[in-house]
Amino acid sequence: MKFLNSRGHRLAVLASTACLLGALGVSVAPSASLASPGPQHGGTLQTAFQSDPTTFDPQVCYDATCWDNMELIFNRMYDYVTGGTTLQPQAASAFPVVSGGGKVYTFAIRKGMEFSNGNPVTAADFAYTYSRICNPATKSPVVGFWTVVSGCTAYAKHPTGYVSGIKVMSTYSLRITLTQSNSAFIYVLAMPHASVIPTGTGAEQAQHPVGSGPYELVSYTPGQSIVLTKNPHYWNKSLPYTNGVNEKLGVSPQVQLLELEKGQLDLMGDTLPNSSYLGVANNPTLKKQLVQSAGLDTYFLTLNTKMKPFNNPLVREAVSYAINRSALLKYVNGLGQVATGFIPPGVKGYTAANLVNPLNVAKAKALLAKAGFPNGFTTSMYSWNTQPWTNLDTALQQQLAAVNIKVNVHAIQQSTFFQLAATPNKTPMTLTFWIADFPDASDFFNALVSCASDIPGGQNYPFYCNHAMDAQVNQGLANPSSAAAHYVAAQKLLLKDNPVVPLYFGRRTHIYGANVGGYQTNPIWAYMIDRYWLLNPSK
Repeated sequence: MKFLNSRGHRLAVLASTACLLGALGVSVAPSASLASPGPQHGGTLQTAFQSDPTTFDPQVCYDATCWDNMELIFNRMYDYVTGGTTLQPQAASAFPVVSGGGKVYTFAIRKGMEFSNGNPVTAADFAYTYSRICNPATKSPVVGFWTVVSGCTAYAKHPTGYVSGIKVMSTYSLRITLTQSNSAFIYVLAMPHASVIPTGTGAEQAQHPVGSGPYELVSYTPGQSIVLTKNPHYWNKSLPYTNGVNEKLGVSPQVQLLELEKGQLDLMGDTLPNSSYLGVANNPTLKKQLVQSAGLDTYFLTLNTKMKPFNNPLVREAVSYAINRSALLKYVNGLGQVATGFIPPGVKGYTAANLVNPLNVAKAKALLAKAGFPNGFTTSMYSWNTQPWTNLDTALQQQLAAVNIKVNVHAIQQSTFFQLAATPNKTPMTLTFWIADFPDASDFFNALVSCASDIPGGQNYPFYCNHAMDAQVNQGLANPSSAAAHYVAAQKLLLKDNPVVPLYFGRRTHIYGANVGGYQTNPIWAYMIDRYWLLNPSK
């Protein structure tokens, strides 16, 4: 995508931003691309998902099906280059001008942008969108990322107008003031939740999304399909390459793979099942369409600190000593590495030093006895009903049984899982994972375990709050040069309490159809469908 601002202004902005992005450690990740003819326009890309989206509201969305559709229907101030974690302007016409000691961001909005309904995109729409996140009625799971905006917390008590720290300077100029310097804030503006929507449309977005992205919604039939068509008002006239996207719903990953092999699907919406990996890797044709990349993700258990018996820190510590991480990797065909902490490689804050408790069955039993459970106890664990979760469920059940913890597993649909896990006093344990929203450890902390995220509807499934840990994360955000050390200190505080038990760091495996051109994976979005084309659009 092109920067449309003047050369002089652009150089001034990039000069001030270079230090910022350098401090962020932004880098381009390796990507895979088809050797194919140049881009072609036309045709409809076919994909499928096992689960329905929980919503189309970008300020609320956090499930995988919804997440993929956010990239297609909406635009944000900034987005990632196709194959990596380098940011580039999207709805903004340039990188922000940062002033006020790193606390004041001024944005120039790209002129000529329109929503799919034909209305212009203005700074007021962004002010409305961002203020919605701070409104508790929205129930946005990412409000923890926005409390750094001046007035966001106060706005929650009187949500009228805009958040005080968000100012419309002119039709195409917006200013945001933070309470402290925050080196990851520019990444927050590239998250799906920062997708701009027309002023006043918040209540409609869940079922009838209106965005400024490359596609618009034609229809959504729960359990059956999502149909998207090319947005005729999209500002980038060279994209998207396809005329539309058809998404089948309720299709298991195993069936998705069969349909892709037959040419009935161009992309699998869900990841390749672990049980299918070896078959694909040994298939002379399919292995050419197999792409692997390091995942910016951590697979982990959550232990609900507000529910018995996990409100007892000794019980949580016992669970952490009961896990054999190396054995778990066998259940996922070795597609990953044993977790040494909560933050994965490739994300600022990762350390190779081992911060997790090693397998020690005797110590786990002793801790349980000290906690008042000499004979163990029975509990419930929730997970998705797809691989690798169903494989890992059995393994974890066996490992915890060895310390006399009987686990009743509830493998459920993804959308139902998110709803239950985010509801207080519903899920004693969950088996889940987190893919980085952006390559900074503050993302993991703020979204998953911060005091701000300890709310109904959030991603803090252990309902955990540790102000000392939050302080370390905030110090890291305010001091980019020492951020990594602060994030490691925050990990140590977190893992001393064991509200989460890291299991392994994942490796992503994708397979694309033979008719897809320009295919690359993205560490944040995974797919960037608007930038793919069909080799035979009429097929």
